[in-house]
Amino acid sequence: MRQLKTIYHKKERVLEMAKDEKRELNDKQKKVYAKEGLLDFSIFDIDLSRLDEEWINQPKRFFRWASQLADAKERLDEQKARLDVVRAEVSLDIRERPSNYDLPDKLTENLISNAILQQDKYQEALKLVRVKKYRVDLVQAAVQAMDQRRSSLERLVSLHGQSYFATPRATEENAKEIVDKIEKDSVRSKGKKRKAKK
Repeated sequence: MRQLKTIYHKKERVLEMAKDEKRELNDKQKKVYAKEGLLDFSIFDIDLSRLDEEWINQPKRFFRWASQLADAKERLDEQKARLDVVRAEVSLDIRERPSNYDLPDKLTENLISNAILQQDKYQEALKLVRVKKYRVDLVQAAVQAMDQRRSSLERLVSLHGQSYFATPRATEENAKEIVDKIEKDSVRSKGKKRKAKK
């Protein structure tokens, strides 16, 4: 019973360490991800005066991020496979030499599972899985943002087609007369306000 309590407390300690490592991973990886462009938000900017070029470049941008996502998922799968191998190796070693792990000769699956979690080799492999998972999540967010960018481009082109970005122009023949009249009225109203103040 005492050994079970010790294993339980060690398991709790391992879980707390994992939480701390995750926070630490985020800070360490930010620099790496910034170099890869994962934290560069300018990739989502749209030049309103060059919508045609933005549309031409959109598939290239999307493909770049989609292919990075596929690569990141492949690396994550490879790391998960390595974690399974480490788990199997540690499990086999525990079964063959339980005394090296301060375990009784009669082992249960629960004891073995908890002992595996405590091993440094397993923790290192698990840490690498977390790093790869974080990268997959970041690249997945970039792919989703690229899809949102495509939607934004569609809406902007629609607005452009409706002359949303056009500058106002007078279409009537007597537009010059109307503009002159508005300017004269504006000047007169300013003059009246000055006389009223005196």
